[in-house]
Amino acid sequence: MTTIPTEVTLDQRRAACRALGLPPAMVADLSLSQGDGVHAHLYVLDREGRRIQHGEQPLTAAVHIPTAEEVTTP
Repeated sequence: MTTIPTEVTLDQRRAACRALGLPPAMVADLSLSQGDGVHAHLYVLDREGRRIQHGEQPLTAAVHIPTAEEVTTP
């Protein structure tokens, strides 16, 4: 039987971002689909590394990382 966690810790969220090659501090939103890959919204930073604001909200960029075709060897 599989146990489903009731919550996700900050360390687990950061580890998931790192595992996907995304810097945790830049990730605003992240979703993973078994068939479609990863969809993320990343904060847009200025040259000094500060988040750029667009009105009252931080500016984000949408990123899609598609699922790779798995290659099996005989």
